[in-house]
Amino acid sequence: MNQTSKYVLATGAAATPRLRLLNDIFGPASRELLIKAGLRGGQRVAEMGCGTGLMALWMADEVGNGGSVIAVDVSGEQLQIARQTAVPAELKNISFHTADAYNTHLPHGEFDLVYSRFLFCHLTRPPEALAEMKRLLKTGGVLVAEDFEMSSVRTYPATPAYTRLVEISRGVDSRLGVNSDVGANLHSLFQDGGFLRPEIVVHEAAFLRGERKRFWEMTLREAGHGIVECGAATEDELRSVLTEMDEIARDEATLVLVARVFQLWASKP
Repeated sequence: MNQTSKYVLATGAAATPRLRLLNDIFGPASRELLIKAGLRGGQRVAEMGCGTGLMALWMADEVGNGGSVIAVDVSGEQLQIARQTAVPAELKNISFHTADAYNTHLPHGEFDLVYSRFLFCHLTRPPEALAEMKRLLKTGGVLVAEDFEMSSVRTYPATPAYTRLVEISRGVDSRLGVNSDVGANLHSLFQDGGFLRPEIVVHEAAFLRGERKRFWEMTLREAGHGIVECGAATEDELRSVLTEMDEIARDEATLVLVARVFQLWASKP
C-alpha cells in the first residue's frame, strides 16, 4: 500500500481480485526468497505494506506457534480483508497494525526478519522507510525486500499497448513523486542504508495464456480513474490500450513479460 497523498489503485474489497492474482504470479518466488533468506520457525517477523495479508498469513504458518507476524499497512481497508482471511485459517500468531512505512510505532530492535514486497515503488521517500525497517531489526536480523522494474514490462513481439502502459506508468510516477523502476535500485538503497553486502536474485514471469497474462490489463482498469485524474492519460487513450490488451491476452502468439523483480536480503550489522 502506498504512503503518498494519492494512490491510483483500489484498496479493500475492490483490490482483492488483483492482489490475489498478483500473489498467484509472484507468490511462489516470494516464498522461495523468504526461505532462502532464513525464514524459519520461532521467528518474530514484520511485513511492511502487507496489503490484504496473503504473504503475512503464509509467514505466520511458517514461523509456527513459537513465532509471530505483525502485518503492517497504512490502509485499514486492506487490513480488514487480511483479518477476515486469518479467521478461517485459525492463525493465532498474527496481528495487524495500521501505520505508514516511515514510522510504524513498533518496538525497535525486536524483529528477526522484516519483509516488504512491492512497497518501495509506492513510496516518495524510500530511504526513510528502509531506515525504519532497519530500526525494527535485531542485530543480525534480516531485511528482505522485493520490488519491480516497470520499464521491463513488455511483449514479444512488441505492441503499442504495452509500450504505452510503461509511458503511462512514468507519467503517474512523475505526478506522484514515486519510482516504479525502484527494483533495479534496491541494492543501492540497501547499501546506502548500511547493509553492506546484500544478496540478490532477479526473477521474471512471462505468460502466453490465462488470467495471469491479463495482470496489467486488470491493473490498468482498476487504476483508470486515478490515472485520468492525475493527467497521465485520457479516458479515450485508456479505452484504446485496454482494447488492445484484451486482444493480446487472447493471442497465444504474443508473450507478455509481466515485470522484472529484484529480490534482495541482508543482515543488520
